[in-house]
Amino acid sequence: MLKDKSISKITKDPSLTDLNKDLYRNESYLSSEKDIISLKKSEENTNNKFDKEQKENTIINQNDRSKAIDNYNINYKIEKFSFNLICKNLFNSSDKKIIKENKKRGRKRNRDDINNNENIDDDKKFHDKFSDDNLRKKCKNIILKYVLEFINKKIKEKYGFNIGHGKFKKELKMLNQDNKVKSTVNCDKIFLNKKLKDIFSENISSRFNNFPKNFNKTLIETLLNDTNEERKQYFINLFDTTFLDCLKYFREDGNKLELNGLKTISEIKEELIYKSGKDYFRAFDYYLQYFEEIINQKKSRKHGEQKSEFISS
Repeated sequence: MLKDKSISKITKDPSLTDLNKDLYRNESYLSSEKDIISLKKSEENTNNKFDKEQKENTIINQNDRSKAIDNYNINYKIEKFSFNLICKNLFNSSDKKIIKENKKRGRKRNRDDINNNENIDDDKKFHDKFSDDNLRKKCKNIILKYVLEFINKKIKEKYGFNIGHGKFKKELKMLNQDNKVKSTVNCDKIFLNKKLKDIFSENISSRFNNFPKNFNKTLIETLLNDTNEERKQYFINLFDTTFLDCLKYFREDGNKLELNGLKTISEIKEELIYKSGKDYFRAFDYYLQYFEEIINQKKSRKHGEQKSEFISS
């Protein structure tokens, strides 16, 4: 009975499939319980040997992998460590700004020595929109801006708003930056008595790339040679007007007839205050009221002067 149970138990073990076949072929091979136990021990020894080999192979593979990693680190070791590369994604925008501000910018200047030097003028230490040259340029720029608008308005009126289209449109264009205003004292003195005909005959701005550079000059010549005598005479008188005439009319102490309708400082006061503030307007208005005196009191440079960049309004 014990023999039958043992045989039945063995036959159900899937790990002994080959043995099961032999048992069915020859039951006499397992004649006792002792034979069954012996067979199981043999099986366990086989399994243990297999597990041991597997563990040894695993250890060998791990050792090989460790050696490969070590070799990789040796061959591709980091020569330089860049902190910036790591920081790039760690810091936010404000942190980046702080790092940028702390970056060295060359040799540090000794500000105490500069401020204690009595031979250095304030204009040379600080240069902003309140500086003398910038205020003088602003005065000329503002006046020329509104004179240009005024001339184009008069062209429309005189021609009954029939001024053409495109390249044939009778309308003066904005001047080239280089030709508008120069910040030198000598240029300012000459500019005071310069006629509008000469001022606006300079090359136009490069933004009008579909128009010839001398577009304004050609248009002014056309206006001055108009077949209508009344229009012709008006534009002759208008373009003979000097910048000083426009300056006086703009600040409301001139009465040039041809300039009737030109905007004045009182009309644009609020606009200027809104754009630049009250402090700047007071400085601008002072330079506007005493423009000639300020220019005439200036001394020109001995070694020649360079034109500076035009400041747009």
